[in-house]
Amino acid sequence: MKSLTITSTRTAAGKTTVGLGIALNTKLKCGFYKPYGDHLVYSKKNLHDLDAMVFHNWLGMDNIVLESTLGFDADKIISHWNHKELDSVLKRNYEAVRAKHDLTIVETARNYSFGGHMDMDSISLAQKFDSEILLVAEGDVSLILDKVLAIAKCAENIAKFKGIVINKVSEEDWDKVKIEVPPVLERKGIKLLGMLPKHPELEWGHMRLVLEKLNAKLIAGGDGIGKVVKTVQVGALSAEQAMKMPNFFRENKVLITGGDRIDLIYACLAPETAGIVLTNNILPHPKVIAKADDMDIPILSVHMDTYSTAKAVEKIIAEISPDEVDKRELIKNMAKKELDLDAILA
Repeated sequence: MKSLTITSTRTAAGKTTVGLGIALNTKLKCGFYKPYGDHLVYSKKNLHDLDAMVFHNWLGMDNIVLESTLGFDADKIISHWNHKELDSVLKRNYEAVRAKHDLTIVETARNYSFGGHMDMDSISLAQKFDSEILLVAEGDVSLILDKVLAIAKCAENIAKFKGIVINKVSEEDWDKVKIEVPPVLERKGIKLLGMLPKHPELEWGHMRLVLEKLNAKLIAGGDGIGKVVKTVQVGALSAEQAMKMPNFFRENKVLITGGDRIDLIYACLAPETAGIVLTNNILPHPKVIAKADDMDIPILSVHMDTYSTAKAVEKIIAEISPDEVDKRELIKNMAKKELDLDAILA
């Protein structure tokens, strides 16, 4: 039985995308284990990790995948188990997944070092589970090489290092990465197992996921909650100023602003708008709500300030949710074409 611990050089590099690409292209029965959750969602009155939900849904995995995440907050995890107990629980839950599958994909939270103070970083988990580390790298050439070489050196004589996959490579950088990275890795004995191109479609989200992840209130436009979100705009200007900016009319935008910005909100109630998120728990005028309902433009309300909300939404729309079948096919085909699946699964 094989085991891969998938981690990354930095947050949002694409661990889940790579893991799904592998799992969707093998006949092996795959299991998924993510002990430290970092993509908290509420589903059917329970807390789940979004990535675990996607694997569970797309690959028809049993409920053990959803139940295997120990928690989402380090303080709560530490207060619930002492070090010895935590180690025992991690191994027990892993064995429960591994026993039922030919390939177990272990995904770390955020990046390679996250959770280290609980021995839940990538190297510690790989060592506990006798699993091979597959590192997902993203960024410019020097950043990729510096981090990959450092992580590989840290893992040396502790955990098995399978190799790396470089993700989100832009079209203009493709040749540069392909020419400059492999020779350096080869000198250090590190395998490059594939390069995945950057696809804008994988960085689009849906208003439903924004609603769930922000734990927001839906106050209007519920029939449009499945709309695709491509860009995030912060409502800092007046309506008159904003409408002079070309970006204001971009398709599938979500506007983040305060509920007291009636002029801007009203101007944004247009077909190109995917949704509006109102901050600081300020609700708009009833006429705004009525028009949003008529146009099926979701309006959400959150307690956070505008800046914090905008940063959160930018992260959310780049995530993968279970109902995004179009992303599933894109990931499957992209991985089949660009990854050395035989070497990864060897």
